Amino acid sequence: MTHLVELLNMEILDQQDGYIKMGMPVSDKVKQPFGYLHGGATMALGETACSIGSTHLVDTQKEIPVGLEMNANHIRSVKEGMVYATAQIVHQGRLTHVWDIRISDEKDQLITIMRGTIAIKKVKS
Repeated sequence: MTHLVELLNMEILDQQDGYIKMGMPVSDKVKQPFGYLHGGATMALGETACSIGSTHLVDTQKEIPVGLEMNANHIRSVKEGMVYATAQIVHQGRLTHVWDIRISDEKDQLITIMRGTIAIKKVKS
């Protein structure tokens, strides 16, 4: 089975507790019909970053992180190259994690700023 991370060629570039950086190429797979990076693909990268980040903060035998709410402001458009999501946790609660996600291009120009809220769900036995 192919997951979204593989389908969109996302990769983890750096990770520590409460921090993750991921990259994604701006290929035809992630562009809208006018040739620009699709906002939904941008948000998928941001949500994936904070979801994976939360995965490393919980015991996945007992809990799993799932997206609860994502908010994005698209600042600039991009047509080619790579985009990078850098996510930092701002709240690590028992039931929710809140992340600040900044997506930039290869020139370190801000493309999108996001806030991601992740729910921490108990694994059913």
